[in-house]
Amino acid sequence: MENHQTTEQKRAIWQRVNPTLQPYPITAEQQAAQDAVNVCCMGAEAQEDIDVIRGFIEEELSDRRGYLSYAAAAPTPNARQLFRRLAAEEGGHARKLMGVYYLITGQVYCPAVPLPGKTCVPGWREVLRLRYHEEGCGGLNYRRASEETSDECLTEIFLELSHDEYRHARQILCLLEKQMSI
Repeated sequence: MENHQTTEQKRAIWQRVNPTLQPYPITAEQQAAQDAVNVCCMGAEAQEDIDVIRGFIEEELSDRRGYLSYAAAAPTPNARQLFRRLAAEEGGHARKLMGVYYLITGQVYCPAVPLPGKTCVPGWREVLRLRYHEEGCGGLNYRRASEETSDECLTEIFLELSHDEYRHARQILCLLEKQMSI
């Protein structure tokens, strides 16, 4: 009696025997189906960006700590309020990125958060100058990351964060404008 099992039937038998064993090469159709799964948001392609995401999380948390320190030393109520709001937004960015990290890896990212120490606050205008440049660089870095990732969902998230960072820079510039006298 002749056995007319198809390759798919044989593959199914092997899957029951040993699910990790692939004795038959996959077909082009199966490869296309696997590739379609890997293209989805936060899929295999996003794995390539995991180190970038970790770096952004650390950066956002560092910015949050800095803004909280600067808010405590700010000379005006408006400056204190702005820096507290920026600290909250930076914390929100870190939480969003930690959610992205979890979607990609299935693991919770536990950032290395140093204990807050005594922060030496330079002159107020210098603080604004430094923070303006940091926010502008953050916007640029997120934009570059959006251009370099192959994951569509990460592209959108990075662009959203880039816009937020540039908005922060504009807010700091407005605060600095109020500090300048003619």
